[in-house]
This record gives sequence, C-alpha cells and structure tokens, in this order.
Amino acid sequence: MATKKEIRKAVLAERRALDEETVSLASQVICRKIMDIDAYAEATDVCLYMPINNEVNVLLLAEIAEEQGKRVWVPKVVKKGEADKAGDMVFNRFEGGDSTVTGAYDITESTSEEILEPNDSTVIIMPGAVFTPWRDRIGYGGGFYDKFLDEHPQVKTIAACYDLQVVPEIPVEEFDKKPDYVVSETSIYR
Repeated sequence: MATKKEIRKAVLAERRALDEETVSLASQVICRKIMDIDAYAEATDVCLYMPINNEVNVLLLAEIAEEQGKRVWVPKVVKKGEADKAGDMVFNRFEGGDSTVTGAYDITESTSEEILEPNDSTVIIMPGAVFTPWRDRIGYGGGFYDKFLDEHPQVKTIAACYDLQVVPEIPVEEFDKKPDYVVSETSIYR
C-alpha cells in the first residue's frame, strides 16, 4: 500500500485540477446533504473551515446557519508546534468577510476574540485530503483536528469531500480520528 504522504499528494493533485464550476456545484450539493444530517440540524454551534486549494466550500453554510440561530466558528492556530508536533487550534466566532485576517499556513482566520467552548451540541465540519467509505481520514499532516477531537470527544464531526477523495483503503494510525460522517456529492458515509 502507498504511504499516507503518497496518497495525499495524488488525491490533492486531482482535487487541485477541478475547475471552478465543478467546485461550486459540488459544494452546493454537499452542503445541502450536510444540512440534512441530524448532528448538523441539532447543533447550536457550527464549526466551519476556510476553504483553500479547491476544498469543498462549506462557507456556503455560514449564512444559513446564522439564519437558523446557530453560532458559526472557524479554526485559528494559536500556537505553532515544534517541527514534529502540531500547535494548538481553537475555533473563533465568525461574523463574515470583513472580520478576517490571513493567519497561520496562509489560511484566513476570524479576528474575533470570542473562542468556542465545545459541548455536545457542537458540530465540526472538517476538511481532509483523503477518506475511505469507513470514515478513515488522511488530513494535511498537521494533526490539528486529531488533537482537538482528542481533547473534545463530545463534539460531532462531519467531513466534507468530493467523490474523488474517497478511496478504498488508506494506512491508519492509532491517533487518527474518524469523523462521524463523511459527505461527498453522491454519498453520506456513517
């Protein structure tokens, strides 16, 4: 079997090759599917990620979630780790376009000082590079979500990806956290 790094590289190259229209249409379909999942519907706090490099645009959910009375949060790296360790990630309140800055790893972050206190009505819509139908996940190598979920096991998780990111098998390590759901254009894996 190929290594995590090799699989990640191949799948991300394929994702980067997607055109704007495909990303837009697939993102709309995936976000509609996410809204139908109980973990999302019942959540009072919805954590989204800021999409980069053709990731599924889950920010389409931000305005809808606010209209539904949910609070919206986005990740922020508050401390970078040493070379072999991830730093810490928190989720800051997201209030739209003007209240953002470029943060760690050139990812847009909220400027809000309000930090999420995760609870059992928190749902995290998480990114990833590669998934399996059994919800195994390869992230981007930083371990930020694995660490956060290890510290907050009560939160629900939904990973958003394209069909091309779902493969039959990947190497799995003990510390890898599986999302509760993996949602693509055509499937919801649970």
